[in-house]
Amino acid sequence: MKRDYLSYFPKSSYYPNQIEAMDAINEALVKKQVVLFEGACGTGKTLSALAPALRTAKSEKKTAVIATNVHQQMEQFIEEAREIRKKTELKVVVLKGKMLMCPKPNMDYDTCSLLRDNTYKMMEQEKDFGHLKNEIKSVRDKLKRTGDTGLIELQRELSTESDKEERRLHEIKKNSCDYLFELLKSDNEEFRKWLFSGVRTPDEVAEWALSHNSCGYELLKRYMKEADLLICNYHHFLNEDIRTNVLGWMDKGLADIIAIFDEAHNIESAARSHSSLKLAELTINRALDEIEANNDTLPSQDVEIFLRVLMDTLKSTYNYILDKRFGERERVGNDWYDLRIADPEERMDMFKVKLLKALDGAGIKKPDETIERMRSFGLTIDAFYEKQFNEGKSPVKKISSVLTAAVFLSSYMKSSNDMSHYPILSVRRQNREIYGRLELFTCIPKNVTEPLFNSVHSAVLMSATLAPFETIKTTLGITRETRELAYGLSFPKENRLTIAASVPPLFAKDRDQTKELVTKVLNDIIEQSDGNVIIFFPSFHEASQYRNRIKCNVPIFLDEVGVSAQQIREDFFRIGEAGKKAVLISYMWGTLTEGVDYKDGRGRTVVIVGVGYPALSDRMRAIEAAYEAEFGHGWDYAIEIPTIRKVRQALGRVVRSPIDYGVRVLLDGRYTSSSVKRWGKYSVFNIFPEEERNEIVDVEPERVKYSLMNFFNDIRKNSKKTKVKNN
Repeated sequence: MKRDYLSYFPKSSYYPNQIEAMDAINEALVKKQVVLFEGACGTGKTLSALAPALRTAKSEKKTAVIATNVHQQMEQFIEEAREIRKKTELKVVVLKGKMLMCPKPNMDYDTCSLLRDNTYKMMEQEKDFGHLKNEIKSVRDKLKRTGDTGLIELQRELSTESDKEERRLHEIKKNSCDYLFELLKSDNEEFRKWLFSGVRTPDEVAEWALSHNSCGYELLKRYMKEADLLICNYHHFLNEDIRTNVLGWMDKGLADIIAIFDEAHNIESAARSHSSLKLAELTINRALDEIEANNDTLPSQDVEIFLRVLMDTLKSTYNYILDKRFGERERVGNDWYDLRIADPEERMDMFKVKLLKALDGAGIKKPDETIERMRSFGLTIDAFYEKQFNEGKSPVKKISSVLTAAVFLSSYMKSSNDMSHYPILSVRRQNREIYGRLELFTCIPKNVTEPLFNSVHSAVLMSATLAPFETIKTTLGITRETRELAYGLSFPKENRLTIAASVPPLFAKDRDQTKELVTKVLNDIIEQSDGNVIIFFPSFHEASQYRNRIKCNVPIFLDEVGVSAQQIREDFFRIGEAGKKAVLISYMWGTLTEGVDYKDGRGRTVVIVGVGYPALSDRMRAIEAAYEAEFGHGWDYAIEIPTIRKVRQALGRVVRSPIDYGVRVLLDGRYTSSSVKRWGKYSVFNIFPEEERNEIVDVEPERVKYSLMNFFNDIRKNSKKTKVKNN
């Protein structure tokens, strides 16, 4: 078999099953299939997917894109791209969120967009101002030459207009971006050469740009079309608007993309959040500004009336809700805060009822027709922006806010009452003022992912916890031909122990007694563990409670809001790597359950307390109801299977290499093999893949300490035997 893809494989040896996986992935990508790839830690998933993808992209004149939603994984992609680049020529662009690369401190997306728009306006006005100055000079020169007194009045008028333009320029400059302005004026070839002379991180790009008084994000956009590999976040391809922009910068269509999604068990939730349509007050205000600037071409006044009624209804609704409950307004901070405008199970949208009534009172009897006129007008403005871009008058194509509003309103009017979406009104505080945002939250991700995965050239979805494959295909709407690969842990079984302790669930009767039992077992585990212990609780509330209950003579770290997770991680790692012991307390839906490598001494024991179902907020209830209506498996597909994937991710934090060892503890009776009989529908044992179920050993709570004691004693004995043998 000819393995051309090995020219992109930088290692001198392979993990078990890796060459087999690369052969299968290479064949699948050539056949334009979607690969579902589950591989435990140590499978070498990233290079197994990346090498064939780069080879296929080269031969088929496509671009490889690898995306993740986990920061640590992006760093890994960058390091592996650097290794590949040492072996073969490769142009790489690493794209991160716009705000993460912004040189201005405390900048938010909406403000940045406003500054960007103003900067382009300033560039245009500077050109006009320059033409005006030249015209004044021409009149002055002619007056000197000819002495024609009739030109004096014209000179005075032009000078007055020049003064006005100068004042306008001064005002707009105060609300523009100096860094973008510098970029628009400069030749950026120096940046291009630097960018492709290595694999540059977003931080490095931002630092280079800052040292040259420029904007790194805008610079990257200019050279993405040259990249062989794009490393990015999920939202760059799961959000349709952002994806359209990114593909435009790349000068590609979806059919030109070979997509790799890492940690693909997160695609469902990411697709929901990244594809949900939003319309903020600021966008409505921008749309009204566009209408004012182009009022002479506005087809009818009902477009402006519609947007003003929408703005008034938005404000009056959130103010009414905030004032209705005592203290509600004070809860609003810098983050978006959800207000309920529809029942998550019934989907009756009360905001839309109120809006339609207000529109009717304003004389708009057929809102859909007005929205269509709004869309048509927005397309006209958008075409003007595109013309400016094509003629070189604007280096980046601007997007019409009128069109953005029309697109949102069209979807909102059609879908806010159906089960696949859920309408939400959110508010946040900015500069002491409260602003609102309408959101059409996507409940069923296949509405987003189905057209994506049916349109790309080919794709790899990889994760350590992707099974069951039929569920992921159903929920993501993958209907094209797939190749399914699954590789379990290939490390020695004697190096790991997985136990399920038959502790009653925390919701059971005698909760206080259960807490005492859980605390005792945790203290036993910490005492007997041969190194660092990581404990994941169902929620931060539970984690903080047990932080005060656990008694031990080693350092305890609590993963909490306001404390740097990275600093906690580094301090915890340092203790374990020094051969000592510490305890890290976190929670299932926090930042430390996946994408963090607790290899070797960094983590010897991981404990999952409870099953860790997500909080059943209005959004989660809406998702469950939508899944039930669409698939007939609301609880299973929306809640239970994703939760067990999360549990499996947490279990995989320890035992990360063939020589690593450790214990994984499931501290809840619902994980035991006997739970099906004892706990019935509450049992989660059978949701684990068969290979993993076969490794789970049922242990009574009081015997857990002996299981750990025996395991670590055996490890120490075997280690001594190995040393003697080697000597």
